[in-house]
Amino acid sequence: MPLPNPMKGISRIDQLEKHNHGFFVRLARAGKTHSAFFSDKSHGGREQALAAAQKHYEKLRRQFGPATTPPQFKGLKEAIGEGPEAAPARPKDLDAGQLKWVQCREYRCLAYRDATGRWVNFYTGKVLAGTVKPVD
Repeated sequence: MPLPNPMKGISRIDQLEKHNHGFFVRLARAGKTHSAFFSDKSHGGREQALAAAQKHYEKLRRQFGPATTPPQFKGLKEAIGEGPEAAPARPKDLDAGQLKWVQCREYRCLAYRDATGRWVNFYTGKVLAGTVKPVD
């Protein structure tokens, strides 16, 4: 079993012009981001700042729990034919370049255009009704 990444959720910040050096911790759960900055100067050096940042990140993970898979990614393995339940039939010539994230009503989904130009949900194979807008 691989060891956990000691820098997960932690980024190094070095802004020479602002004399700002340290580690930035960020953890997102349930739509909210928790963050903190650990400067080299206030923690007695780079190594101590990193240790404090790692300790804080682990505290946040214990407090807010493990990451969960966003709803739009659940079932992705099944959708691409790798899981126990294969997705509905799709055009054989469909490639990843044709897939787009779209906003349909109150949710986003991965979709493609069929031969008639209608947007089709990649996961369910159903034609999307109403106004569909590509995201990005």
